[in-house]
Amino acid sequence: MKALQTLLPVLFLLTFTVSKAQEAGDGRLKEITGMAAKDTLGWTIGGGVGLDLSGMGLLNPKVGSGGNRIGLGGLGTIFANRKEDKWFWDNGFSLQLSAQRLSKTSVNQSTGFQKNLDVVRLTSRYGHKLGNDKWFVAADFFAQTLLLKTYASNYLSPINNTDRIVARFLSPVQITLSPGIDYKPNEHLSFFYSPTGLQLIYVASDSIARTGVHGNDVTRDATGSITSYKKSFLGLGSEFKAAYNNKYFGNRLSVTTGLRLFSNYLKEPQNVDVLFSNNFSIAIFKGLSLDLLGEYFYDNDVKVQKDVNGDGYYEVTINADGTTSGPDRLGRGGQWTGAFLLKYSKIF
Repeated sequence: MKALQTLLPVLFLLTFTVSKAQEAGDGRLKEITGMAAKDTLGWTIGGGVGLDLSGMGLLNPKVGSGGNRIGLGGLGTIFANRKEDKWFWDNGFSLQLSAQRLSKTSVNQSTGFQKNLDVVRLTSRYGHKLGNDKWFVAADFFAQTLLLKTYASNYLSPINNTDRIVARFLSPVQITLSPGIDYKPNEHLSFFYSPTGLQLIYVASDSIARTGVHGNDVTRDATGSITSYKKSFLGLGSEFKAAYNNKYFGNRLSVTTGLRLFSNYLKEPQNVDVLFSNNFSIAIFKGLSLDLLGEYFYDNDVKVQKDVNGDGYYEVTINADGTTSGPDRLGRGGQWTGAFLLKYSKIF
């Protein structure tokens, strides 16, 4: 009996010790498993799809009612980011498309779809820590082009036999590669600066390059007249980028803002290229949101359409030799873009 009384406390102590050791082992196993999963996967991948749809139909409209219209548009985004102890690598791809179809009027003589927006963008930035969590030596990559053919009439298909293609995929494409310093004061804000950024504008099509509207370089004679159009333009300059993203009101409102400035040392450095993008996203329920997009674009080498007569239409005909005709004209200026989208987002 005494032996049993002596053995019971020993068995209890042994059981307690084994139990605690097993709990500690299970906890460590979960920790190791979690670390292994992080090291194996490492990437945060996600994306979103937005839809912009509007329309109105009228049969025998009364005077002053206007005409039929239908608008189709969308936004698709994909991102893949990875962050380790001493480095990060952020990648993003976006596609914006929008077109509208208006009923035939005295001004609009076509019933096809007009292109409103066509932008394809690819971004990538790699950074390596410089001793603390806020400063990184980094390299930034940016590429932008369009997806669909665009005709001189701005329609998706030719409206007559003389309507010619003025833009298409990789005609033009703008590429910027910039080594520099990235400063991240917190998880919501970043500032990037490069004193030696390279910017390339390339037009793959010879006929589109001859229009001279996409920023590609030209050859001039002694009098200053253009003798030929090159297919590319190379700039070396200073680039600055700022980015901000945060959530408010219990994660119901998401704000994303980006600013890009580029000054070309080789040609009119006082005229700074600007890309200022903003996205305000209001959550409706999980994954679904209402997004408001706003963007301002200015490139000193890229021409935009100017509504000279103020009638609200952009009627510019681009001829084969690069000259223009019509009531309106091409020139330097900024492009404003705004859109409402119903968007679904998912992080994988």
